[in-house]
Amino acid sequence: MGYAVVDVETTGFAAGGADRVVEVAVVGLDGAGRVVDEWCTLVNPGRDLGPQHVHRIRAADVWHAPTFARAAGAVAARLAGRVVVAHNLSFDARFLTAEFARAGVDLAVTGLCTMRLADRYLPGLAGRSLRACCEAAGVVLDSAHSALHDARATARLFAHYLGFGVPEAEPAPRLPLPDDVVEVRRGSAVPVSWRPGSVALAHGDRVVFTGRMAAPREEWVDRAASAGLVSQGHVTRATRVVVAADPFTLSTKARRARAYRVPIVSEEDFAGMLDRLGVTPPAKDHRTGWRRAY
Repeated sequence: MGYAVVDVETTGFAAGGADRVVEVAVVGLDGAGRVVDEWCTLVNPGRDLGPQHVHRIRAADVWHAPTFARAAGAVAARLAGRVVVAHNLSFDARFLTAEFARAGVDLAVTGLCTMRLADRYLPGLAGRSLRACCEAAGVVLDSAHSALHDARATARLFAHYLGFGVPEAEPAPRLPLPDDVVEVRRGSAVPVSWRPGSVALAHGDRVVFTGRMAAPREEWVDRAASAGLVSQGHVTRATRVVVAADPFTLSTKARRARAYRVPIVSEEDFAGMLDRLGVTPPAKDHRTGWRRAY
């Protein structure tokens, strides 16, 4: 029996709600804490990717990645017969259990949590984040919020714990599922070409915004209004353009826009369209730092 150190990146925190796994990694360890294998893939969540500034995964990266349902067998196979380990296990376990359930697989993920075990093996820590625990144990954490890098660091942290002995836990069961999915790792996804083409806006055109913009959403709505554009909360066939934080987004608005052949453009492209209409960004008040009203 060995250990399966897991980490997931997600679209948010609601495992039982609308949020989904977007990347999953499993690092296999033997009983002594030596790495014997590792596996990682991006996951197409079928929705927008949530806080992309945190996990740094672009929508284009997951277009050709497997869904979790497609990857479920491969994940289960790498957990089978091993004790699952994670840093903040309750988070990873909730998401994996929920994703397995959506795929029709009854697998309640349990195991050992390096965050909870920190009180025993790293006493006196001010915080129990993965970075804090790794620093206390002399473990290097590279590229935080990458599932594979976080799983590797957690594996090294757990190996440090193993030197002092760790509690026993039940290994994950073996499930009769196909596990032939192909990994899609960061930087290896098939490029998706995209170019919105020229979109000429006119007074009265309807605009929809989607995703977490670099500039506040309210600012874009105000700028659109100053150009005589109408901001909508949902996409219809009459929508002239959808402005997205990530033009490859898999959000509901974007999927509907593609079905209606409504152009999806980036913030930068939309800013250029407004410039051609003679609309410039609002200036900031040098005393307050707030943008002045139009």
